[in-house]
Amino acid sequence: MAKMKSDKPTGCCPASCLKYVLCLYNFVFLLSGCVVCGLGLWTILEKWVFVQLMASVTYEATTWLLVCTGCLSVLTALLGYTAIAYESRCLLAWYTILLVIIFMFESVIGLLSYVYQEQIDTDLQDSLRDTFINTYSLDMENTQAVDNIQTKYSCCGSSGFSDWTGSPWHLQHPGMAVPDSCCKTVSPGCGVRDHPSNIAYTGCIHRYGINIIKYV
Repeated sequence: MAKMKSDKPTGCCPASCLKYVLCLYNFVFLLSGCVVCGLGLWTILEKWVFVQLMASVTYEATTWLLVCTGCLSVLTALLGYTAIAYESRCLLAWYTILLVIIFMFESVIGLLSYVYQEQIDTDLQDSLRDTFINTYSLDMENTQAVDNIQTKYSCCGSSGFSDWTGSPWHLQHPGMAVPDSCCKTVSPGCGVRDHPSNIAYTGCIHRYGINIIKYV
């Protein structure tokens, strides 16, 4: 009986404990990958209108890099579970390499977000009028994005409603004061009057910048 008790294992072996720890870490990594991927997809589906009007491609590239990193994290986590199940050293080596690559991507995303968060106001002042006003009615995607922003945030123009005076859109529609999306109650042809009771006088640059900072 004494011999049987001495032969009985008193705890898990180091390899078994390491496997459980790796499974737990991999589960957390899988969840974080899903969150990052979901955040990137949500930005594309719901907030792409803000990114689309930025002249710099950095914001767009950061968003797509976020999605790619999230997807790669999920695939890497699944590879990790496969490596653990089959106890494959080759798969574990690939798993480690992919982890390093993902951490590098995440570092780049964090660095870009930090650096360009400080430059958003400058970029907006320098380029928003060009993308917001000068491409309106000429680029359909930008036109729809501008209309969505002006309607959603009750604003008009980049700095103010007067930005539309002399714009390419105004030259094409000389009888209109502002686009219909500037109106407090949007209806066809409502932009013919620029009275404060009819349209928003506030420019979109401030509210636009707040949302860009929040989501970047």
